Order: sequence, then structure tokens, then C-alpha cells
Amino acid sequence: MNDLSYSDFESALRKALPFLDDETPVDAHASLTELGLDSLTLLGLVAELEDRFSLELPDEMLVMETFATPSTLWSALSEVPRS
Repeated sequence: MNDLSYSDFESALRKALPFLDDETPVDAHASLTELGLDSLTLLGLVAELEDRFSLELPDEMLVMETFATPSTLWSALSEVPRS
């Protein structure tokens, strides 16, 4: 089981957000869509997070509200049981 690590979370986010450069800190309240998250990158991000943290996001969490900001996504991930 992999524990949730914010640095691992941030690393996965950076891979999925083309408008976020390496020098810019991840703002917890920034819009993920404004940073480049779209439906295709969202699928890749979900797969990366599920693999990295050994969890499965329930279908009811796979809505844009969950992926609105890093803060909303981190909060949702923190509530998912890990296998």
C-alpha cells in the first residue's frame, strides 16, 4: 500500500498540466482546467494517481468538481480507501 504523499501528488499533477512549468509552485486553489487539464489528460491523471497510490477512484468522484483545483482533488483522494 502506498501512502498519500503530497509531493507524489504534485508530481503526478505536473505531468498532466501542460500550462504549469517546473518553476511555478502548484497553487492549491488554481483551476486545473486553466492549467491545461482536459478530458484526455484527466484520464491519464486518474490512471497515474490510481497506480501511484494503489487506489481506485469511485465513479461518483469522476466528475469535474473533483478535479476543479489541486485542493479539491487532494481532498477527494484523501477520502478514498487504498488497497
